[in-house]
Amino acid sequence: KDAANSVRVAIENGIIHLDGAQLYRTEDSLGEGIAAAGKPRSELFVTTKLGKLAEGQTVRDTLVESLKQLRLDSVDLFLIHMPIHHEGKLKSVWKQFEELQKEGLVKSIGVSNFRIKDFEEILEVATVVPAVNQVYPLSMVSFLL
Repeated sequence: KDAANSVRVAIENGIIHLDGAQLYRTEDSLGEGIAAAGKPRSELFVTTKLGKLAEGQTVRDTLVESLKQLRLDSVDLFLIHMPIHHEGKLKSVWKQFEELQKEGLVKSIGVSNFRIKDFEEILEVATVVPAVNQVYPLSMVSFLL
């Protein structure tokens, strides 16, 4: 409840970029706060990030669940959160991201915490270049691992 209320207050005070992630397990609170604020969707920029895929799960499966929790039809930016969660599968994951963008479930696609070698791997198959590489300070990445 506190997190949802904080999101609502932030939106009411002019914050328009809302950044969540499957890994953080905050998408439900983020969605509740967005709904409570009542601001038109077109005035918000919502980012979420792909977590680690469970066996047999697709990227689309996880995004559909995220959208349900966020109470949205699409997100403005969807990121591969950490390449280490998709070792050996980055090409496949990126192609799924491109499909989600074509489908209209995400406006832009990108990555987070990618190293040069991770970029090189996905660029071998990419038809869409990542829009952003959101990078955390090294101390934060160590904490998340």
